Amino acid sequence: MKQASHQLADRTYAQLREHSRTQAVLKLPLNLQESVKLDDITGRTMAQLSRWEAHPDRRVMWSWQHWASRYASIYPKRFELAIWFHSKLCSVSLGRPTWSAGKLRLDMIESSPEKTPLTGQTVKLTVLVAETYADIIGAEQIRIMNPINSKVRSHYEAMGFTYVGGKSDYCVKDLL
Repeated sequence: MKQASHQLADRTYAQLREHSRTQAVLKLPLNLQESVKLDDITGRTMAQLSRWEAHPDRRVMWSWQHWASRYASIYPKRFELAIWFHSKLCSVSLGRPTWSAGKLRLDMIESSPEKTPLTGQTVKLTVLVAETYADIIGAEQIRIMNPINSKVRSHYEAMGFTYVGGKSDYCVKDLL
């Protein structure tokens, strides 16, 4: 059972995540505002993710059930996002602020292995919501941790991130 202080933090940061998603939707083009749903990782999300598990085009084999549960129990300030286009799950991501709270880490980002109406746009949407959430919690930097390959890393760099290699292995973007 979670302590009362952890439960309060959970509720508080759930409201901040919801606020960041609401603000991010308002920044989308009008034609997407009614089609795109930004949400927490819910039971509905987990049911859809189970369909990704055996897909032959899946590039990563994360156990979302494990990681979403772990982040929910350990990190009340976590970043979590499910991106939907109508009833089609397009992307899921998890992250958390660093211990100093000055940076927001995006630890996992996975797009649907199937083509969706948002294919090629989900990372931009994720970063938009992450920037909004980072601003709300006072983080001044976003880090996308451990890009899975050089093609993905180049995609992040094209979006304004800088790659930091070596033992660190992340892409970073300072927020203004």
